[in-house]
Amino acid sequence: MKISRIYIVANTSKEGSLRTLAVLKAWAQLKQIETILIDSDRPSFSEAEGALVVALGGDGTVLRAASVFADSVIPILGANLGSLGFLTQVKAPSLTSALEGVLRDSFVIEERMRLSYSSSAGSGTVLNDVVITGTSALRFCELELLWSDGVVASYPGDGLILSTATGATAYNLSAGGPVIVPPAACILATPLAVHKLGILPAIFPAEEVLLVRTHTQVSIYADGDLAFDLPPDAKITIKRASTPTRLVRMANAPTFFHVLREKLNWGDESKREGNSGSSHRQA
Repeated sequence: MKISRIYIVANTSKEGSLRTLAVLKAWAQLKQIETILIDSDRPSFSEAEGALVVALGGDGTVLRAASVFADSVIPILGANLGSLGFLTQVKAPSLTSALEGVLRDSFVIEERMRLSYSSSAGSGTVLNDVVITGTSALRFCELELLWSDGVVASYPGDGLILSTATGATAYNLSAGGPVIVPPAACILATPLAVHKLGILPAIFPAEEVLLVRTHTQVSIYADGDLAFDLPPDAKITIKRASTPTRLVRMANAPTFFHVLREKLNWGDESKREGNSGSSHRQA
């Protein structure tokens, strides 16, 4: 890929960010590549051929970059200043090496589905999830989820998470939802502490349009940020967004399940308590 411009979204509060920024800018100058530091959530930018976004920080920084460039097809390369992430592809010290790999076309683009949400109070898109929860200190709310065949279920409890496959390893996983391997395209509905037996997460086709009816006042969170509140008897529509987020995946990047093992001990028998690494038959 010929890179002519790099937009940089950086978490400058993280240790090592300023040093990595300086190295990145020096590398770009040697390659005669323009760099633009994004310091606003609504910057003006052009869809110039050869543009690339570098998100420097962690998964949260990639989410911010994905939000800033939500309506753009410019690919995003995530560089982590800490441990491995689900969205970051390289560690900061290897950033310029990764960029050399991009110049050599040693990468692929993963298109990650985004969700669109809309109501009378506002609208937007997310890469991870839309969370609907109660506004009181107890967070209790009552919701009803509908799809093309009618009512899915009512949810009296703490609320509902509507997520993409990318967001499946975020709040959804903490709430008991399933792991979905990106870049699978689907809409996942996971209840939060529902006050009913037998209400489980449900996975819908990517092209399905979901409707949530509120029976109490609720708050809407978009990728972790408060978007707006809705009164009782309101409606919010959830569907696939028209523009996906395009993530750069390097040829030598850790696999999805490698990151799951590193971050969440997925399937790692050696880390289970009392496991000696070998099997013994009890006499």
